[in-house]
Amino acid sequence: MREPWRGTAIERQIAIGAPWAGSLLDQLKAALNGWSIQSGVQSDLEMARSATVLIPFGMRVGRELLAGSRIRLVQQFGVGVDSIDLTAARDLGIPVTNAPSEVSGMSGTVSEGAILLVLACARLPSVRQDNLAAGRWSWTMPLNLGLAGKKAGIVGLGSIGKAVAGRLAAFEMRLVAVRRSAAASDVTYDGFEWVGGMDRLEQLVAESDFIIICAPLTPETRGLFGEALLAKVKPGASLVNVGRGAIVDEDALLKALDEGRMHAAGLDTIQAEPPPPDSRLLTHGCVVLTPHDAGASDVVFHGLTRIIADNLRRLEASEPLQFRIA
Repeated sequence: MREPWRGTAIERQIAIGAPWAGSLLDQLKAALNGWSIQSGVQSDLEMARSATVLIPFGMRVGRELLAGSRIRLVQQFGVGVDSIDLTAARDLGIPVTNAPSEVSGMSGTVSEGAILLVLACARLPSVRQDNLAAGRWSWTMPLNLGLAGKKAGIVGLGSIGKAVAGRLAAFEMRLVAVRRSAAASDVTYDGFEWVGGMDRLEQLVAESDFIIICAPLTPETRGLFGEALLAKVKPGASLVNVGRGAIVDEDALLKALDEGRMHAAGLDTIQAEPPPPDSRLLTHGCVVLTPHDAGASDVVFHGLTRIIADNLRRLEASEPLQFRIA
């Protein structure tokens, strides 16, 4: 559908879903000179509907929000668009664009977050902090896990998965991976023992000491790491998720940790964000949780700002948008 508003004047108003710190807003306003920016509109949908450009950043964007609104562009502050109703956007003639990780610098930043979680699973800093607080000075309870020689299985080998692999190789880890686009037979990648299609996922979880999920959320990956698959994980393995929370069945994961079948879990993304105060993910000694900030850094902020600024210029000039997906 052709955008019905093409050729009309653009009001320079941007709405951002989640609230931002004032210092970041000031930097964004300086980079996007002349645009009015309001953050935290996820709690004020009418304000979101009145903006010209919506940056979801943590809020869901459905047909009821878009229909009849003044929104002329949905620009994701990142790559994931699973929270946006793309069909509705197409029907209503509202373009949706994202910011590819390899362009924004997010691939490197997310991979660094993944490494943090791998190391945290190997050393369980929260358990050590509890020991120190209780007056226990011990270097063997629990014993650290070394990474050299251990096998890392990467699920999803896009730009983020490849960046994770490069950093894990520096720890002398052995690498295997599965990806959607790989054939059932092995594909040759430098530094990997093997790379296969999703039909080899069970093999990957059965032989990996650390499993790192870097895959996007799709109908095929939703709930992929459920009780059945987690039952096939190598005893004592750890799971890291920098993909999407809905890929992992959290109850099944907690059960595997409680029963001692798995060593630890490092989760940057979970099903309910933020989690409810009584969530066991917040208090479990073998769970390391970060607030979905693996992709947040100064490098990424500046990279994404450049992409957004260019698309705003294109929007005002009625030029084709960069990285359009709907």
